[in-house]
Amino acid sequence: MPRRITRRLEFTPEFREFDMMGVAHNAAYFNWFERGRFQILNDIMPMSESLRNKLAVVVLENRCKYVESIRYEEPLLLITRHKIDDFYTGRLEFEHELSGLNTKRLHATGFCMCSIINTDTGALAREFPQELWQKYSSLK
Repeated sequence: MPRRITRRLEFTPEFREFDMMGVAHNAAYFNWFERGRFQILNDIMPMSESLRNKLAVVVLENRCKYVESIRYEEPLLLITRHKIDDFYTGRLEFEHELSGLNTKRLHATGFCMCSIINTDTGALAREFPQELWQKYSSLK
């Protein structure tokens, strides 16, 4: 039976992520969502293991719903949720909620669907290597 895991990331956006009006640039949200995904993916397959196994995670779909602007120097909380299936379906789905850390006001939601490819062939991986699957299926 599928289950969900959750990761929390607290951070304050950097100056370079804002426009001249002091509002977060729309592209920054995707970088923040990526940081949330990497919290989970690094628990499964750090870059060294990815290279050794000739595997890479590729983004198939990426969405963001902007709810309320983020102002300069506002600390944020990113919550990333990931559904772990009982077997590898060829898809890894991530949902994101981005809120003000202090205000608790929702700023954005996001969704990302990824897959795993073989870096030698570019073909979709049909399964996880056994050692990675054990790590993945035991994530909490």
